[in-house]
Amino acid sequence: MTKRDYYEVLGVSRSASQDEIKAAYRDLARKYHPDINKDDDAQGKFVEIQEAYDVLSDDEQKQMFDRFGHIGDAGSARPGPRGGPGGSGVQVDFDVDDLGSMFDSFFGGRSDGPFGRQQAQGPRRQQPRTPDTRHTIEIDFVTALTGGKKQIDIKRGSKSESVEVTIPAGITHGKKLRVRGVGHADPSRPGKNSDLILTINIASHPLFRRGESARGEKHADIFLELPITFAESALGAKVDVPTPAGTATITIPAGSTCGTQLRLKGQGCKTTPAGDLYVELRIVPPPADAISDQNRAVLQNLGDQTPVRTGEGWPKPPTP
Repeated sequence: MTKRDYYEVLGVSRSASQDEIKAAYRDLARKYHPDINKDDDAQGKFVEIQEAYDVLSDDEQKQMFDRFGHIGDAGSARPGPRGGPGGSGVQVDFDVDDLGSMFDSFFGGRSDGPFGRQQAQGPRRQQPRTPDTRHTIEIDFVTALTGGKKQIDIKRGSKSESVEVTIPAGITHGKKLRVRGVGHADPSRPGKNSDLILTINIASHPLFRRGESARGEKHADIFLELPITFAESALGAKVDVPTPAGTATITIPAGSTCGTQLRLKGQGCKTTPAGDLYVELRIVPPPADAISDQNRAVLQNLGDQTPVRTGEGWPKPPTP
């Protein structure tokens, strides 16, 4: 059967860089790996994808293929797909949130490979690895912003062991962290343990909230609702506000309206670049029973001088 063009197999152009070739290979390998894809033709496609990558990722073989096509490599003693001579046992390691742990459960021994970790040696299936240990922890709101260390207790059989975990700044609710080699003992790797997968829950804060993408906000930004008085809104004021690091003073411009946002640069998540703190003004009227007749007259006079419902859509006030 006529072989397909290797560039066509990986879906890349002949001018593709090695990074583009590698990225295309990873996507296709993840899609067609026979331990993941149960279609009848998955094995054949996977072998074809692996063969294409073996050639195009090797500068010498790629140069031969570019000049002569399949004829150029027909007689060469090219090794079989990675994972052993003629084998297809490929170990794929992705981040925690993708298929890495799924592939880890299928393969044991490893060696350096194109996915940045290691691959199974030979086509023979080895003893499955011990599943990763999974645990959920809750961290406080400020730690999620600034990052830090947290001690957690992990049970190994009848024993409990304390493990220090590094929390990255700006982590989001529900994010998973992988801690290498602190899970259960792994019989397939004597002297080594499986990994610990931590799901991070973030406690709510009584004053602050994180930015939400559904609102068009950045996760690195935080928001604070600030109640202000009529006088502060109309006349302006300097007000102390809380921040994750302490206290800051902001200037409320005269004539500020409800919903106005004031930005404190760099006072959000301590990521790179740092997020900002947005202070949203909320005007709080005084209680009705606290307004004297004199103050009521002043407010009424101000209201008469501040027409707000103007324009075509509003009913016109009655003519005296």
